[in-house]
Amino acid sequence: GRVEEVPVVEQRKIHSVERIERAVEVGVVAPAGGGDVALEDALFLARGCSKVYLIHRRDEFRGAKVLQEQVKKTENIELVLDTVIEEIKGQVQSIDISNKKTKEKRSLPVDGVFIAVGTMPNTESFSGLVKMDDAGYIIAGEDTKTSRPGIFAAGDLRTKPLRQVITAAADGANAI
Repeated sequence: GRVEEVPVVEQRKIHSVERIERAVEVGVVAPAGGGDVALEDALFLARGCSKVYLIHRRDEFRGAKVLQEQVKKTENIELVLDTVIEEIKGQVQSIDISNKKTKEKRSLPVDGVFIAVGTMPNTESFSGLVKMDDAGYIIAGEDTKTSRPGIFAAGDLRTKPLRQVITAAADGANAI
């Protein structure tokens, strides 16, 4: 199946008209995650979708308490806790999920899936060559210089507070 991410701008959700129209068209969706991004996705999607299954692998969320309260109060959001997505079927026709505690497995018919569980940088080949943070991002300044002369880091593998296409492109421009 195809997994889509909702764009993040200035660490806040700003959804394009195209995404709003697509969300309204699909009807039943399943965002997955437990942080602010997943909670914001669920709240946003609930505005236009008939049903939102918010899937999280733990029994509590890590996102802001105010977002958690809003999610819990929203009638068309159903919390599916202690659960992971095992498979996305077809062109997103359904998802197979399993509860980590009860081992119960079931299938949910959905029209869209939004994964909001963080990222992992593809920086293994630089391990030991340059300094990295605990999450595996290469430590580099706005000038893209790393701890090793001659090696520069640009784009989403570099430590920075915001990861978007526009910031990655700006890194490339700075590196030239």
